[in-house]
Amino acid sequence: MSMDIKKFRILFIGIFLVMLGGFTVWSFANPKKAFSDMENRSLQQMPKVTKKSVFSGKFQKKYETYLADQIFLRDQWVNGYANMQRFLGKKEINGVYLGKNGYLIEKYEEKDFDADLETSNIARLSDFLDTVSEGLGAEHVSCLFVPSKIDILTENLPAYAEKYSGLKVAAQVKKQVEHGERMIHLGETLSGHKKEYIYYRTDHHWTTLGAYYGFLEYQRLNGKALPDLDAYEQEIVFHDFLGTTYNKAHVRTQPDEVRLFHTDFEKVSVEGNDGEFTSDSFYFKEAALEGFDRYQIFFSKNTKKIVIKTGNKTGKTLLVVKDSFANCFVPFLAESYDEIIMVDPRYTKAKIGTIFREYKEITDVLVLFNIEKFRKDTHLSVLKLRPGDLRGDEEQNEPEKTEGDDEEDDILDGLISLD
Repeated sequence: MSMDIKKFRILFIGIFLVMLGGFTVWSFANPKKAFSDMENRSLQQMPKVTKKSVFSGKFQKKYETYLADQIFLRDQWVNGYANMQRFLGKKEINGVYLGKNGYLIEKYEEKDFDADLETSNIARLSDFLDTVSEGLGAEHVSCLFVPSKIDILTENLPAYAEKYSGLKVAAQVKKQVEHGERMIHLGETLSGHKKEYIYYRTDHHWTTLGAYYGFLEYQRLNGKALPDLDAYEQEIVFHDFLGTTYNKAHVRTQPDEVRLFHTDFEKVSVEGNDGEFTSDSFYFKEAALEGFDRYQIFFSKNTKKIVIKTGNKTGKTLLVVKDSFANCFVPFLAESYDEIIMVDPRYTKAKIGTIFREYKEITDVLVLFNIEKFRKDTHLSVLKLRPGDLRGDEEQNEPEKTEGDDEEDDILDGLISLD
């Protein structure tokens, strides 16, 4: 009997080694993938061997990541592991809470944030808002912070989830700026609609319905009409959206639907990055179908600058300083402005003053950030305004690079997975 067990063990070890060797050979022989659609991120490529990288340990670290990223049937292994963890009763996988009603909620803790960076970001944003308010008039400047699901969908969190609140950051900015009344605090507004479909289950963004409720607050602040929900023709364009939080957790849940709110003000001209791409619509269905990220239907992708011309005759031009949460919000603004200029600080090294000098017709400014993305943003030095920027004076001779450029180069490598 003992002999049979010994033979079985030898056979089992032999099969395991053959499989391991086969997987290794296949992984090396197989074409290397540059991008994982399932995880929505770039994959590590074979690192270069240099004396410096080897002795510093960077080569070994990157090589380990390379082996993990390029292993044969990697997507299937990732999915299998995640579902096994869920089967074993885990309620948190890879920084994502497995919430109630199928919600995957990104976990945040105070230790995730750099206090010095956050303080710096609050100061930079406050200075920017105060300077622009002085130049354009406070009534033409607004700031809107969008809370994450963890702050609003508290009833969907697992019972053991640690307490966290990012809403205090919006309150800090409101307290620090001169015109705090122009800060739109959406915590209370969105909490009042938390039983509605205002956040995607599998993605960190708010839905178009959530953005609609944010738009009502923007309209209210600016003394404009509040359109009823039935004023929009709603269209469900996708039923199969699996977003960023799904890409982190990889557990089975109900896919999201993506809904558009159509208006009579959609005949627009859209230009990205000074002609890199153009469109006659806010919505890019083909781009959204190319991979997993259906949220790309809103303006296709995150990029440094998008200019929208509406054909209206309002005499108003809006500058939106934003992150990706603005992408489904901006179409609601079309009827109120002749032109909307969207700038994402994460994708440019140019100071915001260059925008004011290029677009002297800017009459209004809206800053729109997700709270947690704002807390971690290392690129807000671009918000620094020089004397004369709002007057359109000639640019002063200063180095083009801004604080944080080195960090930006590193972050951009994996930025797709963040948004």
